[in-house]
Amino acid sequence: MASGLFWKNGIGVWVYPQGAKAILPGAKHKQDGWKMKGSKSGNEKNGFRIGELSGLTGVKAGTIRFYEKCGFLSPVKRLPNGYRVFEEKHVYQIRICRLVFGGFVNKRLRRISMGLIAAAREWDLKAYRSASADYLRAVEADIERTKKAVDAVTRQMEAAGSGRSNGRQEGGICGAYPGGGQAKNGFPCAVLCSKKQAASIVGVTPEAIRNWERNGLLGQAKAYQKRYYPREAVERMYVIRLLLDNGYSMMAVRKFFAAFDAEGAAAAVCSLTEPGEDGALIYRADRYLETLRNTKEKAEELFALSDEML
Repeated sequence: MASGLFWKNGIGVWVYPQGAKAILPGAKHKQDGWKMKGSKSGNEKNGFRIGELSGLTGVKAGTIRFYEKCGFLSPVKRLPNGYRVFEEKHVYQIRICRLVFGGFVNKRLRRISMGLIAAAREWDLKAYRSASADYLRAVEADIERTKKAVDAVTRQMEAAGSGRSNGRQEGGICGAYPGGGQAKNGFPCAVLCSKKQAASIVGVTPEAIRNWERNGLLGQAKAYQKRYYPREAVERMYVIRLLLDNGYSMMAVRKFFAAFDAEGAAAAVCSLTEPGEDGALIYRADRYLETLRNTKEKAEELFALSDEML
């Protein structure tokens, strides 16, 4: 069943994607917009009271006030007695906020998602559709990057468990990465990436990669020499990002790679399960991947709203 606002016998009915309905008591539809009954002043005004809006969206009145205070909603009119009067577009804006803030996402996705809220606030439907499409693509890209990191770490752990690898296997995601990163140093690589290209592939900023280098996670570049990154270094970046996105501290990530480069996969994973670094890597990565999949479902709903809002 399609979701959206429908009218039956003059009563406003909001139909959710799951088919659930919320009926707005006393709301009538007229050519000039919404009509509300029952205000304390005895006058009929266009719009929704905050309690009615809360019933339509499933969002508490206090949360709606918070969204308004943060500037996530278009300006709200007030009656002479001070009561807020919301419009139909506010219903959509609150639904968008609920989907955007309805679960954990990493900082990059949160930054992109704020573009949806800004476009909806200005009621720029073209910009909203573009922003929601960008957000959906970003979530899908994060899912693929996380899958690659989890798969690569799993392969290394399986190889270490079977005795085929000591954690420094060439082509491995965490293989030791010599400084410089040039093809002529003997490091096997078919493609070399610049810092900007690597950042785009991994989904971070060039400054993030510089920070990883300063923390010794990618080796040291030669002074006054532009650095290029082979495939193995880019794969290593996937794992760095995976660990950081899962809440591991920079110190924990440094311990992980120090153990991996020195002793192999098993020792590296053990370094993440000591007191103060709660949870196993693969378990936490799988849980994070599931969170991203849930975020994708919300992103798809956000994109679908662009058709309803027209």
